[in-house]
Order: sequence, then C-alpha cells, then structure tokens
Amino acid sequence: MTIVEAIRQVLKTRPDARVLACAPSNSAVDVLAERLTDVGKGKMFRLMAPSRNKNTVSSRVLPFTRSNGRDVFICPPRNELEQFKVVVSTCCSASVPYGIGVAPGHFTHIFVDEAGQATEPEVMIPIRTCIGPRTNVIISGDVKQLGPIVRSPLARELGLGKSYLERLMDSELYDETSARNQS
Repeated sequence: MTIVEAIRQVLKTRPDARVLACAPSNSAVDVLAERLTDVGKGKMFRLMAPSRNKNTVSSRVLPFTRSNGRDVFICPPRNELEQFKVVVSTCCSASVPYGIGVAPGHFTHIFVDEAGQATEPEVMIPIRTCIGPRTNVIISGDVKQLGPIVRSPLARELGLGKSYLERLMDSELYDETSARNQS
C-alpha cells in the first residue's frame, strides 16, 4: 500500500514523471498493478514475460497487457512503451525496455517493492538497465520476512542469500547507534 501511494503521489506532483515499478515475483507485481489500475488504461502497462500463462493473470490486470493474438504476451514497440506513465514488471523483465531501446534515464523513478525477497542481482536489473543521472530509486521491503530463495550452495556462500535491501540495512549508514554519534 505504501509503494502504491508513493507512486500515486509522484504522478500527482510530477506531471513529467515516468515510473518503473518492479518486484521479484509475478504475484507481487500483479498486486501492484491491480492497485494501480486507477492510473488508467493507456497510462499504465503491465509488462509480462512471454512465457507467462494468460490464465494466471487477474481480469483486472489483463486490460493493461498486450498479447499477440495467440495468448502470448508481448511488449509494445519502444515509442509506444515510452508513452506510458507507469510500467509494472518483475525485476527480471525490467530489462526489456532497455533491450528494445528505451534510453537509460527515461524513467524518472524506479520503485522496487518486496526487495527483501529479491537477490541482489535481481534488484540490479531494473537499476542498472534503466537508471539515468536524475532517476530516483526507491527500494522497499521487509528484511525480517522471507529472504531470497537461493538453492545453490556456492551462490549462498558467495553472499547471494542476502538481499540487497538487507545489505543496505546492515551498512553503517542505517546503524542507529553509529548514526546517533555522528554530528
């Protein structure tokens, strides 16, 4: 709810805003998209992976998607995608705008919700492919809930079992004791 309201406020106060809203899972992204349907058709686009089954998508979200007529989700051409005020996708699919030629910095705001459940590389996909010098990045989530699911022992050993959000929260900047002692 907080991220959705933050997105609404950005759109309300910044007429030039272009928002990329991401989360690590389709279920989390679908919740974001459902709660943002009031942004309006033609202003929001739910970017889907072509492999996603159309039957698993909410009837409230389907009007904000595009398919090729054979029930395979597609991305609109770059010039059409750039017209949307809000693009909602998984972190992994967030590389698609860059892949079709949307310039880094097109999005004024990148929101990553449920970042406590995402691996650090997942969170970096929308950031590294879509950020520009004036892009605002907002990362939210709860590091006390379910963390990233990493099945590889080697990947866990290399630290990928810790989310980017948790790593940030463990930094000195967010240490309440150290922060209070700073002048």
